Amino acid sequence: MRHLTIDSSFIPLNKDEIELFELANNVVLPNYLKDFFVKYNGAKILEAFYGDQYYISFLPLLKNRNASVELILPAVRDEEEGIGRNDLIPFATDPGGRPFYVSIGSNDEGVIYYDLVGLGDDEPLRKITNSFEEFINGLKTEEEAL
Repeated sequence: MRHLTIDSSFIPLNKDEIELFELANNVVLPNYLKDFFVKYNGAKILEAFYGDQYYISFLPLLKNRNASVELILPAVRDEEEGIGRNDLIPFATDPGGRPFYVSIGSNDEGVIYYDLVGLGDDEPLRKITNSFEEFINGLKTEEEAL
């Protein structure tokens, strides 16, 4: 997976904090996602553009004064408020706060989705890439995206 350039970051995260998050949320994160959170944990990244239509802000794992995976995850799992899937992990948002998810499900593990709930689409999710690594490797800086 490509190395991303950190512009500014949140408080570092360690594996013990990730384990506590997993226990509290009844989830097992894949190693690539754990490694990502340890390294970047909600950091502002210079490579924040995917394709020609997505601007990405990475979320920290744990609750803080801003949005976080821990804060958004219960809404994602809620069948009335969100997608209603227990196998989607939010890891980033667009400027309007609409989440990007990585699937940890057995049928589509690693697939990246964009949340379309409330936009009037027939489907609640738009598939972006087949893997988390493909997504990260496809990120560009603003200059590269122009």
